[in-house]
Amino acid sequence: MKKKKTKILDIILPSKKINYFIITILVLGVISGSIFLVMLSETDKTTTINQIKTFFDNVSNNSINNGLALKNSLIINYIFIIVVWILGLSIIGILFNIFLVYIKGFILGFSISSIVATYSYKAIPASILYIFPAQILNIIVICILGIYSIMFTKNLLTIIISKKTNNRVMLKKYTIILIFSIIISFISSLSEVYLFPNLLKLIISLYK
Repeated sequence: MKKKKTKILDIILPSKKINYFIITILVLGVISGSIFLVMLSETDKTTTINQIKTFFDNVSNNSINNGLALKNSLIINYIFIIVVWILGLSIIGILFNIFLVYIKGFILGFSISSIVATYSYKAIPASILYIFPAQILNIIVICILGIYSIMFTKNLLTIIISKKTNNRVMLKKYTIILIFSIIISFISSLSEVYLFPNLLKLIISLYK
């Protein structure tokens, strides 16, 4: 069992150095996003807080179109995944991918800090719901995509330098990662649209 678990982890997280690098970039993004709200002007901060309140009110009043929300969530997630995957096929694209990992963390950090700023201590359960499981799944997807895009670029550089032409094994793995990411992202979108609002509604009712 331990060997099987090790093999699975080796497939999902194949390089410790790259793993730590991508996770560090993501964490820096989360920290930056959390701090950014404090740096906003009072007008922008008020606008952000009002948007959060509007969203919570829409959830409480069942004013969200789930079908449209799911469609938008899937479109955004799939565009992000495909862009990262395609950029990973080129050497230059890897720089953009690292930046996109940072941006993903930044958005997460900013969203959580905005919820906390809006509802203070009452926001703790809502913030936890926001993270689990949808955002955790999104983080897994972006980390794995980021790791494999760097690995693919390294492999591409090795092939160019050594003048080898066999890149099929890595391309096959990279394609499997794309399919895996699409599936996990679909689950994440379902959770974000159907599970999160219902649980959030329950939390909101407790504070009334």
